[in-house]
Amino acid sequence: MLKIVITGGLGFIFSYVTEFYVQKGWNVTVIDNLSKGSHPEILNGSFVHHNVDVATKSVVQLVREIEPDFIIHAAAISDVDYGIQDSYEVLRNNFFGNLHLFEAARQLPNLKKFIYISTDEVYGTSKTPSEENDGMFPTNPYSASKASGSLMVTAYTNTFPAMQGKIAEIRFCNIFGPRQDTRKIFPLIKRGLKEGVALPLHNQGKGYREYLYIKNVPEVVDLVFRKGEGIYNLTAGEGYTVNDLIKKAEIITGKKIPTYPSERVGMDIKYQTNNTKLIELGWQPNFSFEQGFREYLGI
Repeated sequence: MLKIVITGGLGFIFSYVTEFYVQKGWNVTVIDNLSKGSHPEILNGSFVHHNVDVATKSVVQLVREIEPDFIIHAAAISDVDYGIQDSYEVLRNNFFGNLHLFEAARQLPNLKKFIYISTDEVYGTSKTPSEENDGMFPTNPYSASKASGSLMVTAYTNTFPAMQGKIAEIRFCNIFGPRQDTRKIFPLIKRGLKEGVALPLHNQGKGYREYLYIKNVPEVVDLVFRKGEGIYNLTAGEGYTVNDLIKKAEIITGKKIPTYPSERVGMDIKYQTNNTKLIELGWQPNFSFEQGFREYLGI
């Protein structure tokens, strides 16, 4: 039975990945400190859970004792706004979490693959789709903390021969779906439709992001485990402004969504990435944005 460690495996995105590998019959261990956004309701005895903060050094020994075949390091404080309010905590937590998991991974002689989960935000705002070999220009503390792990991918691959061919990184676009933090745009749209609660329109709704439905994610991770090496941008190339999203939801449902003007400090206007490497690896999304959005809205 293959053994896998998933840090942050109770969070919005990786709770789905945890369930995916349980269903595949793997021996799954989740390291998650039950911070905001975690989903302890999926704890059902089908996998092992350690309530440990990856920013504590003891996690290195814990992972060594588990001796997994595979590691996914997804745990992080991922709130951009909180990263601005308490940059020290976000940078400290995410940097040391990255360091501890990379250190644990290099000390596992039988490790088959380590995947570091990053974000398209490491590129900074972009006028054209960013490619994996483009420079990183993170523009807020959260994205800087994630870029630290991206740099570790290169450093550990080049420095430790035993890690060569064993490290991959996936830079995610914005993921949406059930279990998402209620402060994010999709839950706010859903609430606006259902309850008529106005949502904040940051920077006039001009912020552009690429979006992918959550049910596409587990198979992407599994593909990279089986075939991947190096860095991959995860996107289907389907990008929208917040204004576009609101308009789409109103057309689909026939309902109006109330909004109010808001400003978001340090907000990048546009993130977009090129997914050619992932397509060449063999990935095709199972759900288009339209399919996922309709399912999410219950249409």
